Amino acid sequence: MDENNIEMSTSRPCKFKMWTRYVILLIRGTSVLERSMTMGDVLIKARTRNSGKVVYEYRFEVASIDGKRQWKSKSGFATKREAKEAGKIAQQAYEHVGQVIEPSDMSYADFLDMWLEKDCKLTCKPSTLVGYEKKIRLYIKPEIGSYKLKTITKDTLQDFITKMYDEGYSINTVNSVKGLLTKSFTYALDRHYIISTPAINLVVPTKKQPKKATRSKKHVYIPQEVMQKIFERFPEGSSAYIPIMIGYHTGLRLGEIYGLVWEDIDFENKTLSVNRQVQWEAGETRSEEEKKKANGTSKSNGYWYFSKPKYNSFRTIELDEVILKALKKEHDKQLKAREYFDKYYNRYYSENEMTYAKTDDILPMNKVSQEKSHYEVDFICRREDGSYISARTTQHTSSIIHKQLHFPQYDTHSLRHTHGTILYENGASFMYIKERLGHKNLQTTIEIYTNHYTDTINKNGNIVLNNAFSKENV
Repeated sequence: MDENNIEMSTSRPCKFKMWTRYVILLIRGTSVLERSMTMGDVLIKARTRNSGKVVYEYRFEVASIDGKRQWKSKSGFATKREAKEAGKIAQQAYEHVGQVIEPSDMSYADFLDMWLEKDCKLTCKPSTLVGYEKKIRLYIKPEIGSYKLKTITKDTLQDFITKMYDEGYSINTVNSVKGLLTKSFTYALDRHYIISTPAINLVVPTKKQPKKATRSKKHVYIPQEVMQKIFERFPEGSSAYIPIMIGYHTGLRLGEIYGLVWEDIDFENKTLSVNRQVQWEAGETRSEEEKKKANGTSKSNGYWYFSKPKYNSFRTIELDEVILKALKKEHDKQLKAREYFDKYYNRYYSENEMTYAKTDDILPMNKVSQEKSHYEVDFICRREDGSYISARTTQHTSSIIHKQLHFPQYDTHSLRHTHGTILYENGASFMYIKERLGHKNLQTTIEIYTNHYTDTINKNGNIVLNNAFSKENV
C-alpha cells in the first residue's frame, strides 16, 4: 500500500509511529481503519466502528504536565469538516484563554434555567426576575427552548424575533425578548459555553407591516363625565379617593403613587417628589400548617419593598391647587388620627434608610413591614387607623368601575394617560409631559399622545387654524 494515501502529520516521528500502528492493526485482522491529517497542529482521524460507521475525531496538544505530553481530543463527528471546525474552535479557545471551550450539549431551555439561577437572581430585582421568567416561559422556551445551545444561529434568533413581530406582539414585548436573548447568550459566551454569540445586532423589523394587528394594549383616555362618576362613587374619605386623586392630577405610575410618603410633599413650594416606587415580593409559598400558626389565609409570606422609580425617573413636579388642597386636608386628618389612636395607630418601618434624592449608589431592596426599626415610613395612602392602603386595592376599585359605572376600559394606568392627554389638550409641550410623567425618552411621549385624538384636541386645533388664517386676505 502506498504510504502517501494515508493523511497524517508531516513530522517524521509521528508519521513513522502512525504507519507502524496501521500495519499492526492489519496484522491483527481488525476492521478498524484509521486515517489522519494535520491542520497546523490539529490532527483529524477517521475511525471505522464495528458497525461499519465512519466517525471523525480531532486531537491537539495542550500544555504538558510533569514533563508528559498532554492531548485534547473529541470524537463522534459525522464529517471531516465538522471535526475540523470543532477542533479549530477548541484549539483557538485554548490558546486564547488557557482552557478548552466546547459547545454545550445542553438545551437552551436548561441553559436559561441555569442563567436565571446563577446570574439573574444575583443581579436583578425580584420584580425584574419575575418578568424574565414569565417571558422565557411564555415566548422563548416554546419556540426555541428545545434547541441545543451550541446549534442556535443568528438566523434562528432573527427568525424568532421576526415571527413574534408578525404575530402582532407589542414592540415592547418583542424588544424585551430580544434583550433576554442578548443577555443570556452574552452570559453563555462569558462562561465559555459557546465560542461566539449569535445574538448580535438582532433587529425588530418595525419598518415592515406585521401580518397580524399589534396586540399592544390601547392607551385609555377617561372622559370628564366618567371621571365625575368615579369621584362620586369614591368620594373623600373612601380608601380609593386619595390614590385616584394623585393619579389623575399627577400622572404617577401605580408603584409611585403607593410609594409616596409625606416627606415627598413640599406644601410651601407646591411640589411632589418621586423618589421611589413600592413593589411586592411574593416570598415563599407557605404550608397549611404555617397559615394556621399565623391565623390567616394569605398564600405567601410576601412583603412590600421600596426600589428606584422605573427608568430611574426621579423627578419633582408641581401640584395644582385642587390636589394640593386635597393632600393638605388628608395630612391634617392623619395627624389627628395618629394622636387619637395613639399606640393603636398602625406604624410601618423600612429595613434601610429611605432616599429622597437621585443617587448613583445601588439601592438595596428596602423591605417595608411593621417590624420596628430606626426608619419609620409615613405613608400617604392610609386608612383612619394608619393601616397601609396598598396597590392591591386597585383591583377592587377597577372591578366596581367596570361593572357599576360601565367603563370596562379603566385601570389605574388610564389615570396616568388621561393626565398626560389633558396636558396635551391644553397646549403643554411634549418635553414638559415627558419630564412630568418620567418617560424614558421623548419619542415615547410623542408616539403616545400624537396617536390620541379627543374632542378638545379637535376644538383647539380648529381655533389655531382659524387664528392662523384669519389675517389672510380673502
